[in-house]
Amino acid sequence: MQTPAPDLNQRILDTLKAALLCLDHEGRITYVNATGEALLDASARNLVGRPFASLLSQVEPSTITAKLALGPIALTEHEATITLANGKSFIADYSIYPCGEQAGDGEVLVEIRLSERQAKYAREEFSQMQQPATQQLARGLAHEINNPLGGIRGAAQLLQRELDRPDWIEYTEVIINEVDRLQTLITNMLGPSNRPQRQLINIYEVLEHIFKIIHAAEPERIVIHRDYDPSIPTLMADRDLLIQAFLNIARNAVQAIDDRGEITIKTRIGRNFTIGQVTHALVVQIDITDSGRGVAPELSETIFLPMITDKADGSGLGLPIAQEIISRHGGMINLKSGESGTTFSIILPLEQA
Repeated sequence: MQTPAPDLNQRILDTLKAALLCLDHEGRITYVNATGEALLDASARNLVGRPFASLLSQVEPSTITAKLALGPIALTEHEATITLANGKSFIADYSIYPCGEQAGDGEVLVEIRLSERQAKYAREEFSQMQQPATQQLARGLAHEINNPLGGIRGAAQLLQRELDRPDWIEYTEVIINEVDRLQTLITNMLGPSNRPQRQLINIYEVLEHIFKIIHAAEPERIVIHRDYDPSIPTLMADRDLLIQAFLNIARNAVQAIDDRGEITIKTRIGRNFTIGQVTHALVVQIDITDSGRGVAPELSETIFLPMITDKADGSGLGLPIAQEIISRHGGMINLKSGESGTTFSIILPLEQA
């Protein structure tokens, strides 16, 4: 077996999800891979030769500085907070390994890997930032479409009054009915415009309402399991808006099942849960799981954008509206999908009156 060529070695190292940095006996960077460049917000050309410590914040010192000062010894730390000189801060697992050709020459390899918690926070933050922009785009598009629709409907009504042939009137009726259908679609795209009317509600009453609707619509095809935690207290929320959000997600679960299948609605309490940049002492998590075909991998990152759907007759509006409603309540929606089905996890802060 031949030894990989240097450029191949470089390409292999650049594909790693972990940042790799080689430091000499003075703590200067002698090598950094592509992941390290992205993590440190600088190119290898600007990083090589610089003291690694100069890249770290002096105001909020990181534990990695103290560990490197211990000398070339192997060690690992989990869930460490690393703050850079430019103010960027992240949570990571890091390891330090002696890597010199001779023992005691002081050269070390530093491996930094963003923790799952940090990666999850980054995804949530991106979703939170993305939602207002996409919603504003959808609202602007809806208004632009809605205005000419009103003119088309008015013109069709005027034309209908002048026609004396019933067969022609049928055509104007088609125009008016299709315009009304499109305007209803546009109204749904705009989503709920009113502010949440919060009051103390029982989450079980909301979920039981959803259960009755789905069970009445699909009594034979869909089996619904309920797994409720009875200890969940009441929460401050808008009952009608939550019903709309949960119903949109439940209907999405029904549509994901082609033949017969199952849906499970589960509730649990979560503690010290962070949503965006706010940590809540208590949250309620509602999981709606279906046994359907799962969400296509290429749609998993865009499923909450307006007009994105993998269903032939879907509007692509149900999930974005659900996300907006939950976001208004200070919550969030997570998606986990595979070949055996999909789970939408709705997390809502528990706030007493």
